[in-house]
Amino acid sequence: MSDTKDSDSDSGTGRCAGCMESTSEKFRGFLNFLWNPEEKTVLGRGGKSWGRILIFYLFYYAFLAALFAVSITIVLGTLDPNEPRFQTRLQAPGLSIQPKLDASIKRTSDVIFTAGQADTYTQYTNTLTEFLKPYKENQATLNNCTNGKVKINQQYSMEKPPPSCRFDLADLGPCRNEPYGYDVGRPCIFVKVNRIIKWYPVGFTDLSKAVGNADSNAPPLKDVLMARNRAYDPNRMYVSCYDVTSGNQTYLNTAAGVSANTMYYPEDNGIPFKYFPYYGAFLQKDYMTPLVAVQFNKVTRNVDVRVRCKAYALNIQDNERMRIGYFTFTLRVNE
Repeated sequence: MSDTKDSDSDSGTGRCAGCMESTSEKFRGFLNFLWNPEEKTVLGRGGKSWGRILIFYLFYYAFLAALFAVSITIVLGTLDPNEPRFQTRLQAPGLSIQPKLDASIKRTSDVIFTAGQADTYTQYTNTLTEFLKPYKENQATLNNCTNGKVKINQQYSMEKPPPSCRFDLADLGPCRNEPYGYDVGRPCIFVKVNRIIKWYPVGFTDLSKAVGNADSNAPPLKDVLMARNRAYDPNRMYVSCYDVTSGNQTYLNTAAGVSANTMYYPEDNGIPFKYFPYYGAFLQKDYMTPLVAVQFNKVTRNVDVRVRCKAYALNIQDNERMRIGYFTFTLRVNE
């Protein structure tokens, strides 16, 4: 029995020694592959071989870089710096509102506060003040355009840029100064139409067509104008904000149907066509998007009200999927 154990131990020791020798040989072979002092090769290649392959790849990658540079130059040469080549997804503008809180605070357009408690609405009033700063700075520099019609069929360039019309902040009425009605529970918001290069609104020739579709459920424009005793101007794009929670606007106006309790500034709640079209930041660096201020004076307290704001123009078709024609947010005034 003892002889058997000794024999097994000797065989195990022999196998271990063989493993060490095999590993050592492999390691020496690897080092020899990295640098062979006898053949003067590195990674199996001599100096001439490495020289040829380096020259080949140098010219190869230089060719690819030149081809890429030429391709980019050709493509950029065909692009107009003033506007995108394709705007197929931007046939009509969407709407947006302010205040829209910054992501550092809470990225949302919902307006929820308590009347009379400054700590609940300061974030909104600060946002509106910051938003209006560029408008105030450009009051004295931009053109006071008097023609209310669309500027179309005109050629502009850097030498002859299109006029940028001044938006008069006085037209915003009580919504032009802090605290924008939030202190008394009558909040103001600013509605604007998103910019689309060379797009301009078209007025209605038949006011019966100025209605929202199933996506927006907007009230007819004639009802909006009638509630404020305003005549329709075909050279204006109108804005209306309405309650889609109650179905009859009672939460927003404390009255059924379209009500004068929701105020609009400018007082005709329309955007003159003189601000359109927009020709892009390259030609109109000082362009300021026109605004409509909306003040909600009779909001039902302690209720989440889904408010929807719509722009009326013949070439704006409401589309929920593309977010065209209207904007929806939540308004809640607590007390």
